[in-house]
Amino acid sequence: METLQQLTITEDKFIPPLVEVLNESTHPQSEEISTTLKSSLDNLFPEQDYEEKELQKAKEILGPIVNELTPQELKDLITEIKFLIGSWLDDFEREIFGGMTLSEMLHEKGGL
Repeated sequence: METLQQLTITEDKFIPPLVEVLNESTHPQSEEISTTLKSSLDNLFPEQDYEEKELQKAKEILGPIVNELTPQELKDLITEIKFLIGSWLDDFEREIFGGMTLSEMLHEKGGL
């Protein structure tokens, strides 16, 4: 039976293998491993892939002006624009549907 000391994961047991894996994945000759690792991480965290695509799309739309923005400023701008569009759409729906948004109407009827 293993003792508690043998089951404890210590930093010296964890860090060297991790460094080895990271070195292998970033080594120029291991492009296939790097691609596999990136693919695995994209599968685990799909929102990051979506965010990257969203940033790329914004850069295409904004053109050269995007060079004047930092990546964080661009993310903030996207967030602000999404908020404004959502609130404008809600205001428009409230005008059309007698004070309710489409989502509220569907929820009230037992839909979404």
